[in-house]
Amino acid sequence: MIRALSRLNSIGGLITIPGTIALGIWLLSVPMLRIDHVYGPLFPTLFGDIVDISLATADAVLSTIAAAAMTTLSLVYSLVLVVFTLAAGNIAPRLLRRFTNDRVNQVTAGLLGGTFLYSLTVLHQTQPDFVPLMSIVGAMVLAVIFVLQLILFVHTVSKSVTIDEEIASISEQLRTQVAAMVTEDKDGNDAPEAGGEFPYRIKSLTSGYLSAIDEDTLLGIAMARSMTVRLLIKPGGFVVEGQSLMETSHEPEEGYEEEFNELVQQTLHVTQSRGAVHDIEYSINLLLEMALRALSPGVNDTFTAIAAFDQMSAAVSDAVQCGLRGRNRLDQDGNIRVEIPGLTLEDLLNTAIHPLRQAAAGNMLMLHHMADGLGRLYEIGNREARSLIESHAELLLATCEASSPLEEDYRFLKNRLEFIETGD
Repeated sequence: MIRALSRLNSIGGLITIPGTIALGIWLLSVPMLRIDHVYGPLFPTLFGDIVDISLATADAVLSTIAAAAMTTLSLVYSLVLVVFTLAAGNIAPRLLRRFTNDRVNQVTAGLLGGTFLYSLTVLHQTQPDFVPLMSIVGAMVLAVIFVLQLILFVHTVSKSVTIDEEIASISEQLRTQVAAMVTEDKDGNDAPEAGGEFPYRIKSLTSGYLSAIDEDTLLGIAMARSMTVRLLIKPGGFVVEGQSLMETSHEPEEGYEEEFNELVQQTLHVTQSRGAVHDIEYSINLLLEMALRALSPGVNDTFTAIAAFDQMSAAVSDAVQCGLRGRNRLDQDGNIRVEIPGLTLEDLLNTAIHPLRQAAAGNMLMLHHMADGLGRLYEIGNREARSLIESHAELLLATCEASSPLEEDYRFLKNRLEFIETGD
């Protein structure tokens, strides 16, 4: 199941959902035309002159709607390509997947394509002795809907090229991912690792990113054989063909090794590109990419980097308060059956802060803002988080000192990091 869903997602974007919507609307013409064939003679009696449409009017209306839908569809794809160009050049190339997966873009393309096919089909069936009144009314309703959808599309496109909106959107997704892991930890999934030997290893059949794990199925396989399965690669990590993916507490039954390996491999999905659905580090890297681009000499947009750091600090606030640990899956007796390496709080902070600190060397505005952000996290953090934040604050001071700042600038930054000395 997980492989099928992942494969469907990999061909998604502006193909799967728009194509499904377009085909669905096109197929709607079949029952509508059937209704007109069966009940068409009754409509003038029931509705009077309201549905009295001549052949010429029907041809004109359907032709206009079909032409308008196809012309607008071309305009929509042109605007999407413009957004892609702006995103790749000015924001971050890896945001292109987010734009292709945007539901408004997908629904707009599908609705326009479906309206064109529907109108063309009804137009083909319109004859001097058969004017499908209800089908024509349906085409007019679709025209109204696609005009409203087009207005929403323009509004969405205008927001999608606003970098602050994208930063906030990515940050919200990151915060949801972090909160989910914190919740798992609160629910008791932070049990210690299972001890003992793990003699049997399962190797990757291909190279790529470990993008998804069917934890429930893997747990069921482990419980059925009374074994513990330990993943060696974190979700989102890169593996090469032949590298060990996991190890088990004992070997499978003799003669069933191949069947066991196949079952386990089906619970893991390795893709050629990395996605952000369950990957916290990937979401952080998106924000980092935008911030590092902004701090580069070619762009020199410190305030965009500040916005990215602000949103990143807000997204990890739950982890700073509660911490992050591995996601172990237990059976009904409390025995560990699946060990999944998690992202520790230290990993999370290192991934988010180190690259920004290094890129901000010599940029006092960014360094001051990072100091304020570390102070906010220190205030809400638990004991472990405060110790880590203190080390990052000391590194921030060292980075500033290495860039040979003015004495006043250095003292000003140090005052912002006074919690290092006070411990408050």
